[in-house]
Amino acid sequence: MKEKFENISVVVQGPVQSSQARKQQEGITEKCLLSIRKHLPGATIVLSTWRGQDISHLEYDKLVLSVDPGQNKDGYCPVNYHRQVLSTKAGLAVVTTPYAIKLRSDNFLIGNEFVNIQKVFSKKSEQYNFFSEKVVINSNLFRRTSNGHKVIFNASDFFYYGLTSDLKLIWEQPPFEEQRFSQVLLDKSLLRKNGYKALEAEQVYCQIWMRRLTKDSPLMVHRYDSTKQDLNFWDEFLANNIIIADPEVMGLGLRDASIRKIKRANEYSHIDWLKLYQKYCNKKQKIPFSKVQLSLSIRRFIKLPISKLYTDFKLILK
Repeated sequence: MKEKFENISVVVQGPVQSSQARKQQEGITEKCLLSIRKHLPGATIVLSTWRGQDISHLEYDKLVLSVDPGQNKDGYCPVNYHRQVLSTKAGLAVVTTPYAIKLRSDNFLIGNEFVNIQKVFSKKSEQYNFFSEKVVINSNLFRRTSNGHKVIFNASDFFYYGLTSDLKLIWEQPPFEEQRFSQVLLDKSLLRKNGYKALEAEQVYCQIWMRRLTKDSPLMVHRYDSTKQDLNFWDEFLANNIIIADPEVMGLGLRDASIRKIKRANEYSHIDWLKLYQKYCNKKQKIPFSKVQLSLSIRRFIKLPISKLYTDFKLILK
């Protein structure tokens, strides 16, 4: 007898076909929707996309059509910031189940292991505790370092699973211009010195929702802009509020463009997160041996110091 998932809604957000401005893998959204039916029987599918998209061939339970806000022109956010926030926010607004998934329309499910993963690591420490339950995010493009430097707020935007109320804390954002700290971020961006890289798109998303959660969350000037205190804050936040899970283990399928032969040295792995969980939340948590993690650690040992030295040398020359 198959397990039923009536307490979960899946918000599939984003475009469902290619456009001149944005290419999309052919048939990926249809594959996404069918995979939800297969791996989450009983779950409610909410398709949140743009007016004018051809949805005649797609299967869903609830449809949310929004006016495409177009690309950002605020001089700070990535060009598709409002698009992702608006389509996710609009989809979550019609969710009536206690749990929800935010899933980009160009990814799909290969399992449902993330449901159990979300329940296993429930312990928390006393501070930096903002969600009622932990939110599962995939490790693909969840960057731990960039150009050899440790970075903060570089969370992937592919997949989020947790309590609907917790996902709303992340994705129910007003337009960037209406954020009370938007001008501060714009002013800070002007302070970025020549040679220092701008924030990754994912850092912009995460920095904004983190700042909405707490004033303790720092505002950044450039990609590597973080103190030791900021890094410790981010580590403990991840241990308390997030579970970073590897796509192939949690049940997430990736678009072709996101698949790599070996894991990138600059991304978090689940075991990286597990070590944070052990440090801050559960001293008794065992860390399993993994050949993949060992290989990743060796590559980091060799690659990251060289990358950092090269980056720092270029900054000195600027």
